[in-house]
Amino acid sequence: MGEGTVQIKRKKRKRRAPSLVTVVVVITLGAVIGVLGALKLKDIPIPGFSGITNISEILRTSELESKPIVRILMIGEDGTGSKKSGRHGLSDTLVVLAINNETNPKQARLISIPRDTRVRIPGHGTNKINAANAFGGPELSRQVIENMLGVDIDYYLATSTKGLRGLVDLVGGVYIIVDQNMKYTDRSQKLYINLKASPEKQLLDGAQAEGFVRFRHDRWGDSGYKIVDGKKVAAGRIARQQYFMRALANRVLALPTKRERAAVLSEAYEKGYIESDLNIRDWGALADFMKDIDPEKIGMAVLPGQPGSEGHASYWLIDDAKLPTVVALQMRFEGEEEDDSTVEVLNGCGVAGVAGRVADKLQKAGFQVTKQGNAPEFTYDRCCVISRNGRTPGVQRIASLLNCRDIRTEAKDGKSLPDITVIVGRDCAESDSM
Repeated sequence: MGEGTVQIKRKKRKRRAPSLVTVVVVITLGAVIGVLGALKLKDIPIPGFSGITNISEILRTSELESKPIVRILMIGEDGTGSKKSGRHGLSDTLVVLAINNETNPKQARLISIPRDTRVRIPGHGTNKINAANAFGGPELSRQVIENMLGVDIDYYLATSTKGLRGLVDLVGGVYIIVDQNMKYTDRSQKLYINLKASPEKQLLDGAQAEGFVRFRHDRWGDSGYKIVDGKKVAAGRIARQQYFMRALANRVLALPTKRERAAVLSEAYEKGYIESDLNIRDWGALADFMKDIDPEKIGMAVLPGQPGSEGHASYWLIDDAKLPTVVALQMRFEGEEEDDSTVEVLNGCGVAGVAGRVADKLQKAGFQVTKQGNAPEFTYDRCCVISRNGRTPGVQRIASLLNCRDIRTEAKDGKSLPDITVIVGRDCAESDSM
């Protein structure tokens, strides 16, 4: 793969894969290409689109539109490859994006895969997953990830660190909050990271943005968690990459005119940051969908697991017990997303142990219960759910789980208050389901 390019391959048999932040490319280019629906392509020429005068012609037929779920593997290659020899580098970023065509509006979810994930690579034994790209390029990467997740992947996208830098510079930089000092040097890859923490958003250029998404030399490494205001939140490089994806997409959407957004795409093609051999109708359909999606609503998850070691090598060890649930949710759109709202459960009826039983039920359903205790009085005959963030899907799901019809809303006046309070009434205590 040439440096500074994005390659997109159509599915020929059943194998595929690669891109750095490529979800960024998908979301960003979706926002850009989508504006072409109101323009004539002859106004802004785009290489590879010859003979087509209106984007509506592209969107009439597409394999993407005919499939219930479309999955795209994205790999971002680091600088260890060689353009002259055609040798692929290690994959620095791995993301699988799934698009659900059967919902209205359509949904998008993804799984980020730590580069050190321990896997078996056909012909190469046990290794880190980032080596698959170096051993056999996109096709081998795709095969390994299909085997790991147990789902088919329809397409792959590819870019390089140079392509990422160029894309960020094309939009005039990206606004990012850098929450810690980041300093690291890797002369072999010409990677020089030197970012200063600030509570205010900073405008990062392409080189700085590359440093932000590639830095992992802190206590969290690729993936971890930290507690903020009593809530467990993702931390580490993968969390930064997901934050960056949204920031870049929002940056493109903030360009004032459709023509300016379209010009970004045109220039990206001309400079070689983006190349595509995906069927033009498929690419157009993908872009038409992505232009309408809210980047904040893309369901993001990390491959379940934990850091560990084998011999002298450190790995991300997959949690085989949790993996099927994550894949079902993120890749097949089965089940409900875990809710990140903080929840307290209070005993409002005086029956011993009832708050603990309700808390256990909510935790098994994916809720984050941060406190258990007694309500100010034991006079509740029926359960009550109090929401401080409006009637969110999480609140509705709690009410459904507990068969509770009393839903109230109130302002969240202080940071110490949870997002949701459940007051357990006598009806819950007497329910057979408890």
